[in-house]
Amino acid sequence: MPERSRTAVAFSLLFILLAAAAVLMVSREATAGGRAEGGPVVIRNVRLFDGDRIVQKTNVVFAGGRVTAVGPKAAVPTGAEVIDGTGKTLLPGLIDAHVHIITAEALSQSLVFGVTAVIDMFTSADLMKALKADQAAGRAGGRAFFVSPGILATAPGGHGTQFGIPIPTLRGPADARAFVDDRVADGSDFIKIILDDGSAYSFSRPTLDMATVSALIAAAHARGKAAVIHAATLQNCRDSLNAGVDGLAHLFFDGGSDPEFGRLAARKKAFVIPTLSVIQGVGDQAMAIAVAKDSHLSPYLKSADIQGLRRSFGFRINPSSYRAAEAAVPLLKKAGVPILAGTDAPNPGTAYGASLHGELSLLVQAGLTPLETLRAATSIPAAKFGLAGRGIIRKGGPADLVLINGDPSLNIDATRDIVAVWKDGVRVNRERYKEEAAADRAGAAPAPSGRSPEYSRSRLVSDFEGQEVSASFGAGWMISTDTMAGGKSKAQMRLAPGGAEGSAQALLVVGETIPGGASLWAGAFFSPGPAPMTPADLSSTKVISFWARGDGQEFTVMIFAQSHGYRPIARPFAPAAEWRKFEFPFSDFGLKGDDIMGIFIGASGKPGPFSLWLDNFRLD
Repeated sequence: MPERSRTAVAFSLLFILLAAAAVLMVSREATAGGRAEGGPVVIRNVRLFDGDRIVQKTNVVFAGGRVTAVGPKAAVPTGAEVIDGTGKTLLPGLIDAHVHIITAEALSQSLVFGVTAVIDMFTSADLMKALKADQAAGRAGGRAFFVSPGILATAPGGHGTQFGIPIPTLRGPADARAFVDDRVADGSDFIKIILDDGSAYSFSRPTLDMATVSALIAAAHARGKAAVIHAATLQNCRDSLNAGVDGLAHLFFDGGSDPEFGRLAARKKAFVIPTLSVIQGVGDQAMAIAVAKDSHLSPYLKSADIQGLRRSFGFRINPSSYRAAEAAVPLLKKAGVPILAGTDAPNPGTAYGASLHGELSLLVQAGLTPLETLRAATSIPAAKFGLAGRGIIRKGGPADLVLINGDPSLNIDATRDIVAVWKDGVRVNRERYKEEAAADRAGAAPAPSGRSPEYSRSRLVSDFEGQEVSASFGAGWMISTDTMAGGKSKAQMRLAPGGAEGSAQALLVVGETIPGGASLWAGAFFSPGPAPMTPADLSSTKVISFWARGDGQEFTVMIFAQSHGYRPIARPFAPAAEWRKFEFPFSDFGLKGDDIMGIFIGASGKPGPFSLWLDNFRLD
């Protein structure tokens, strides 16, 4: 099986497990939940950015989740909490116009950084439905407001299928109408389309043809839905605009240049979400590192956020590609094209909430004024995605508010110095989140020996003796198959007699990999962290070893690490009918080992039944 295919299978597993866990946890109270709503609040003598312009020395009153008065003469209601806004600026809640939500907690984290609404650009239909159900029922007060297309439109094997979410791919224009009808039935807010053959990143993958893209746009418009496209190259962007797409989810990644690009987008009345954060991150991590070190943002970052900001993609683009995307921003501005601020979190080099502040800085560096940039993160995305009343501060509108120190119309980095955040009039408990983030960072720090405390106790993870499958640390073992990605493979594991080295028992994994989904896998999965898919520090590991016997076919070991951009590294092995010890030096995987999220051992790629015995799994 080619290395790229192995990576796609493994990445699918990670995304699916995270999304499945998110659906189960969606109804839990958010950690960053707001303090209980009290009486009216007045912010006096504050500089106000109302979503369009700056108003000096005014008052804003809100109660019952709504703004009730705006103006220098707005009365102070009896019993109101009064906040002195002198030297401060009040903003509408910020909007990140390009994220991928894979857990409900991501929406709570966004709030902490002043992001009170997000435009998700692709997630599982089940998670979208669960989040929107909570939102409609009033159970999402501790989360950013959320809109989403659910799943995206792509070709068989195209971009989006590698994440393992069940996707009904399109083979031609005839499939477009049914696809859009099904998304409308799911409750999707708009339609997301992929036009990306991999050439912008120097590899190849299938993508939709323009006839199918055009049919999707027409079908979306027929159902009253906007069509937004991920178009990877300048030519892809041009073709999409000429086909009538409503918005570009990214600027191009291929380093293209066209002085007419802005005028074309303007003629077609399209908007653009540059996502400079992620385009820069494919080449270098300058802004990501700056965000991770920022004194106003870093106290609220958990260890996984810091690791995510420092992660890199498994490939690179030429730095000139970022410069070309950056140069397109003033062309769009000059032509009057609506520009929206979005980060593409949680891709490598980004973190929910925090990275939007980095994106605002990049937009100013690219040529927007601070005031234009503030609009790009408030009123413009609210208008383009129909977020009624959000992104502006008006009487009667939602009290989604961010109070900051300083004047962001002079220095955009002032948005990072947050005093308070309110979502629907309820103040977000940023102090509690800050304390939890500090505890998380402290808990994630390596022990003096360089090993995590649990791991230090034993080099032997599992000998598979006893009454049940267990591990000496971590969340333990589970079965993973491609059924989570719409496949048909099956597997089960159990303790069986006759272990290696004369031991009594071993772990027997039996199953069948059956074609039918976008990916093909089945096997056992070990999570070394305290919960599935949470990272563990295994940095003192030199060798992964285990005994195995099988049925003569090739199996796969895959390791997931946050620092590898969630792109796991795979190694094959082929056990025979007799027990044999297999050793995989950690150095062969090119990983530090301080952020290991999981180890998969099983069948992948080749269809058919399999039997695999494992014993004495060690991390030496």
